Amino acid sequence: MSEHDNVYESIATRMNGFLYRCRNDDHYTMLNLTGRVKDLTGYESDELIGNRSQSYIELIHADDAAGLDQAIESAINADQNWHADYRLKGRDGSLRWVSEYGGAVKDADGNVIYLEGVVTDIQSRKQNEEQLAALSRNMAKETEQIVSALKMLQLLSINAGIEAARAGEAGKGFAVVADNVRRLADDTSSSAKTITDLMKRLDQLKM
Repeated sequence: MSEHDNVYESIATRMNGFLYRCRNDDHYTMLNLTGRVKDLTGYESDELIGNRSQSYIELIHADDAAGLDQAIESAINADQNWHADYRLKGRDGSLRWVSEYGGAVKDADGNVIYLEGVVTDIQSRKQNEEQLAALSRNMAKETEQIVSALKMLQLLSINAGIEAARAGEAGKGFAVVADNVRRLADDTSSSAKTITDLMKRLDQLKM
């Protein structure tokens, strides 16, 4: 390994991912892999280079492969870099979310000769996003229930007020009920607003 390669190897091992260069073919045949390849895939770099034991495309989750292909194709056509998140299937069958930033290397005639870039581990970030999404869904359901209860309380308050007015002096009990129900409705409305504000804050955290 040359001194130049040693520099890149040293830098790559400090990042939570790996650097790559591959052919622009159906297998994304790897020509060079540097960094924490085994940590993310379960395979040694030498096993993936040249598709010796496994091709890189076979490690990409089937539901995500088309999206990566499209991102690369669109970027090449626009002469830009690409970014795509997808799941890698490790040697043990486990799935791990990664994020890829890459670009095409072209010759003097504009033909693509290599693809290269960096793949980083974003498993923790995805797990946090999923937990926030689940929390947001639960809070939305709770808010719907509170709003439904609020409408019922408001209706009860109105009905009790009407009955109090009809009964006159004998309807003082209805008036007390109406007042208490109205207060409960106000408290419920305040709780619903608090939950709605919290949900907005959660949405901002996910952005």
